[in-house]
Formats: sequence, C-alpha cells, structure tokens
Amino acid sequence: MNKIKCFFKLIRYSNLLMIALMTFLVYYCLMLPMFKTGIVGAVPSSPAFILLVISLLFIVAGGYVINDYFDVEIDKINKPDKLIVSRVFSENVTKFFYITLTFLGLLSGLLSSIMILNSKFYLLFAILFLLVCMLYSYSAYYKKKLIVGNLIVSVSVAFAVFLPWLFEILYLSNNTLILYAVGDTLMLTLPYVLIYTIFAFFMTMMREIIKDAEDFKGDLVTLCRTIPIVLGIKKMNIILGFIVFLLCAVILYYQMVLYYQHSYFALSIMFIIWISLPISIIKLFNKKVDIDYHSYSVFLKIIMLLGVLSMIFI
Repeated sequence: MNKIKCFFKLIRYSNLLMIALMTFLVYYCLMLPMFKTGIVGAVPSSPAFILLVISLLFIVAGGYVINDYFDVEIDKINKPDKLIVSRVFSENVTKFFYITLTFLGLLSGLLSSIMILNSKFYLLFAILFLLVCMLYSYSAYYKKKLIVGNLIVSVSVAFAVFLPWLFEILYLSNNTLILYAVGDTLMLTLPYVLIYTIFAFFMTMMREIIKDAEDFKGDLVTLCRTIPIVLGIKKMNIILGFIVFLLCAVILYYQMVLYYQHSYFALSIMFIIWISLPISIIKLFNKKVDIDYHSYSVFLKIIMLLGVLSMIFI
C-alpha cells in the first residue's frame, strides 16, 4: 500500500477539510459584519487566524492517529482489509506521528496566541491544550464508555465551529476600547454561530452513534459499552429520532430567521436538510430494509456539508 496515501487516510483528510471549511466560513461569512465596521483593529490579522486553523487541524489529525493506535484490535475485526496501524505503520511510528502532529498543533496555536494576546497568550493556548487532552482521553479511556465518548467527539467538532467567535472575543478582550466600539456587532453574530455550533454537535453525535452501530462486532468483542451494544438497535434508533427532532426544531427556527433576512438560498438548503433528516430516520425504523450504516454515515456527512455551505449565502 502507498504509505503517503495511507498517512492521509490515517489523519482522515476529508474530515480535516470539513473542519477547515467550517472554521473559515464561520469567520469570513457569519462574522463578516466585523469587517465592515470601519474601525481599525476590529479583527486580528489573517496570519494569526490561519495559524489558529492550522493548529486546530494538526491537533485533530493527531487525535485521529492516536484513536487508530488504540483501536488496532477493534479494527482487526471490523475492517481488517483497511487496517493501517500495525499493517502499514508500526505502533512506534504511529506514536511518532501523534507526538509530531500534536507538537506542531500546539506550536502553531502558541504562535497564534502570542500574536493576538501578547502576555495573555496562555488563555487561548490553554483551550487548545485542553482539546489535546480531550482527544487523547477519548481514545485511551472514554471511547469504550457509554455516551461519554460520543459527547467528547461531538463537543470537539462543535468547538471548531465556535472557535472563530471565541478567537475574536479573546482578541478584543485585550483591546477594550475596540471591544466597546464593536461589542454590539459582535454579539449580533453570536446567535448565528451558536446555531451552526448546535447543528455541528447534533450531526456529529448522530454520526458517532451510527459509526458505533457500524463497528458493532469489534466493539462487542473488545467490551466497548456503546449505545448499540448496551441499549440495542431499537433504542438506538429512538435516540437518533429524538436528536433529529431537536435538530429539526433548531433548523425550523433558523429558517424563520433566514426568511426575514431574505436569505432564500440558505433557506432552501436548510429546508432540504429539514426534510431529509426525518425521512432518513423513518427508514431506520423500517425493519424490512437492511440498513447500510456506512452509507448512512456518508449521508449524514453530506447533510452536514450542505449545512456548512449554507453560510456562504447568508
């Protein structure tokens, strides 16, 4: 197998592209009013933000690597033909990848923090370090725990959506006069950022539960306490249905906001999502249909991508 190709699979390059897209769109589309205030210094320099995104991508890539490192036995059962750790890369090489990616992520984050916060750089750096700890603890300890692992991953992805707003508020906290001048404008962007943060959280939670169903055999042998194993497929579907209900309620509210703003293209995309999710859940409850959980996971990723791209048209 081509080692370069395997490395990109190991770090889940498609997921990293999604995270980068979400982060940039939140910053440059949802927070666009900050760029129109006409006040010098209302936003930090683009290099500082780009460094922050690079930091996030390296840290998350490291999280994927260490996850596969701890999942070797599970993957030998669930996907032996796609096994990378121990088959393409030794466990020692995999640990080296994790340490290197995490170090580069923290270094980039440190540089970004210093650029926007000067002596208070530790505020942003501590948040990034906490993310590293969360991703490692998920792979090493909490992945096999009921619900806790799903929550950690969902919060981590949602954090990527919320990070640009947090980045801006930390920057302005170091520039109180500018914060006073543009504070109201910044707060106007918060509801939009929160809606997409909630959307990312729920969509990721659904994908993680579906992935647990997809990995049922390997998780069962290695004594993982995932939702499909502990509660069963029927109750898992009920939980997914409840998440879809909550998500559709949020999307319905957001559709009304988009309608009053005359953002009809974004509204159309959200309407497609609003219709598609309940229909997909109904199929899960249909016992006469064999569910391909991998295909359903891909479907959820496409839905998530559509939701993210709707930011462009606001």
